Order: sequence, then structure tokens, then C-alpha cells
Amino acid sequence: MRGGVQLKTGFIGAGKVGTSLGKYFSEGGLKVKGYYSRSAGSAQDAARFTATEAFDDMEALVKECDVIFLTVPDGSISQVWQQIRRYEIKDKIICHCSGAMTAADAFDGIEEAGAYGYSVHPLFAVSDKYNAYRELADVFFTIEGGGRSAADPDSTYSADGRRNLYMIRGILERLGNPVHIIDGRNKTTYHCAAAIASNLVCGLIDQSLELMERCGFTEVEALMALAPILTGNMTHIVEAGPTASLTGPIERNDTTTVKKHLECLEDDSERELYRLLSSRLVRMAQRRHPDRDYAGMSEQLRKDK
Repeated sequence: MRGGVQLKTGFIGAGKVGTSLGKYFSEGGLKVKGYYSRSAGSAQDAARFTATEAFDDMEALVKECDVIFLTVPDGSISQVWQQIRRYEIKDKIICHCSGAMTAADAFDGIEEAGAYGYSVHPLFAVSDKYNAYRELADVFFTIEGGGRSAADPDSTYSADGRRNLYMIRGILERLGNPVHIIDGRNKTTYHCAAAIASNLVCGLIDQSLELMERCGFTEVEALMALAPILTGNMTHIVEAGPTASLTGPIERNDTTTVKKHLECLEDDSERELYRLLSSRLVRMAQRRHPDRDYAGMSEQLRKDK
């Protein structure tokens, strides 16, 4: 809502993120006008799914909407912005959904155009175009934009830029989503944290599967065998935090088992990965058990490097 009027929202880009957000917003009572895409078929599919309109002209969508989401690949955001900045966009709110890119990076010169730019990032891997919207209800959103730093008293936020920022937060919170306003200067660090929790974990699991296959498991069998550990551990981490959830030879200070682990790994890259992660676990274990002496464990992890 702005000035008592419900804002009309449109999407440029009709892929997984745009379609899922549009459906979620629409189901939540927001006024979604529709989609524009370079692929007319994609725009039509998204419009049908969300019971909205497919636009065959980008400018027509921009003219019709108060809020425009650029749900295109990160590498295309600035390019699309350069197109729409030529239109009449005074007082419009332009958003992108990149986790890594700030609003200032994406929307160069937006102040001169009289519009307001924000990044609105759902901390969630949207994997399915037509079902992921059902999972968005509990997803954490981070928002940023309208100026240099919402937390900085010397920021360049205008009164309207700040007002819009909090309006976006309010809309998401009314949908039921927890929201954090992030300083744009921390956006890369934030995205790195998300990548570690999501993408890099996949690499660790792949390493675990490879070791299981060396023991004679098929990949399917290995996944089935590891599933209870993976899901149970993640549940514990979410409920209690990683330090309280730590188990295994590092936590119990079992240097003999750790030595055997290092010996069974076949190449330097595998051993280095094990050492680096285990060294972090040692610090976590020491915090959990300040009365224990983990010096021997740290020394074991440094041997034969």
C-alpha cells in the first residue's frame, strides 16, 4: 500500500523466481498485473498460472505497474535496467532478486530517473517453477536499496527511499515472512554465507558419496544410507545451532580415528579439505567443551601437510 492505494506489481522475466513470486504474491492478496518476457510463451505460461496478464511489450508493463520486479538472470539485470530507464518511471519502485548484487550496482543512475531501486532476495533455492511458491511462506527475505545504508546515519537515503524500503518490508511481513534490511556493503558477504550453506554443502556430500562408493555402495544406496544423518543433522543445527549439534571424533577428541581418516583419503586435495573443515570443528568443540584440551587434535591435523 502507498497512500492508501494498492500497488500494482509486474514481472520482467517469467522463469522460476518470477513465476513463483508472482503466484505467492497473488495468493497473498497483492495486486499482480502480469509478465513480460523475451519468450512470449514463457510470459503466457506464467500469466496463466498466476491468473494475470501476459504483456507483449516491456514498456506497456512498466507503464501499467507501480512496482516492477526484474526476475531475470543476474547477468541480465543491468541490461534490462538500461532499457526500462528510458521509459517514464518517475516514482516507480524497481526491484531485482539477486542475492549478490546491490541495488546501486544494478540500477545505475536510478535517482536521476526519479525512481527507487531495491534488491529483494528470498533466501531460498527456487527449484520448481510451479510448486516452489507453496514453500515461500516461511522463507526469510533480505531487502536493500534506496540509498547507501539503512543503518548509517550519514546515508544517502531520501525520505521516500527509506519509506519505500520499510513499506516493502511491511508487505513481506504481512505475508508472513521474516525480513532483514541488509547494508548494501555487506551484500557479497551475505551471498557468500548463503552459498556456503547451500552450494558448498553439495560439494561435501558429493565427497561423502564418493567415499561410500569406494566401499562398494552404489550412489543410490549411499544416498539412502546417508539420508537419516543428513536430514537429522540439519534439523538439529536449525534447532540448536552448529556447535551444540557437533558430534563425531573431533568433538570427542579422538585423535586416533582422525589419524585413520587422513590415512584413508587418497589424494592431497581430499586430505586438505578434511583438515581445513576439521580445524574449524576443533574451534567449535573447544567452545563447547572449554575444559578439554584439543591441542593434540590440532597437532594431528597439522601433521604431514
